[in-house]
Amino acid sequence: MCENKSSQNFDLLRKEFETIQKKLMSLSMRYQKSFWEAEEVVSETYLQAAEKWDQFEGRSKLSTWLYKICVNKNLERLRRNRSTTEKWKRFAYNCLTHIRNKDAEFVGLREDFRQALEQLDEREKSVFLLVVFEEFAHKEIAEILDISVSNVKVILHRGRKKLMSLLSSYLEDRGN
Repeated sequence: MCENKSSQNFDLLRKEFETIQKKLMSLSMRYQKSFWEAEEVVSETYLQAAEKWDQFEGRSKLSTWLYKICVNKNLERLRRNRSTTEKWKRFAYNCLTHIRNKDAEFVGLREDFRQALEQLDEREKSVFLLVVFEEFAHKEIAEILDISVSNVKVILHRGRKKLMSLLSSYLEDRGN
């Protein structure tokens, strides 16, 4: 009987993971420098979730818990592999390759945006990516990053303010 319940719980994890696996891969591609590294992070996410399944308390959605593991795995890999700012340059470049609008008038903005992203700190980038690219609610981001909702708002505000300041020259040039 206990074996059957454990098997059902593991099936729940597997089904949820399959449902959001592409989203986790998309998120990981924004953090990592290559497809393979992103794929490896997603695999590590699943393995850790399976290993720690008994620690999932159900206080948040299962998908939120999986995103939290994935973000942490991505940050772990970045910290482990970081060799100065080169890793962040690749990270920002990967982010920008996912911007679908390739019109020529936005080339300058993409380059300026890439450079501006490189200057955000780790938390600002994480919050910014989860809000803008993944469209998470502040409450879910707070759960993923283990911070308060108000802290998410503050970090997002600071990150946006920093980006606007860094992009002001581009915006001023476009206004003239």
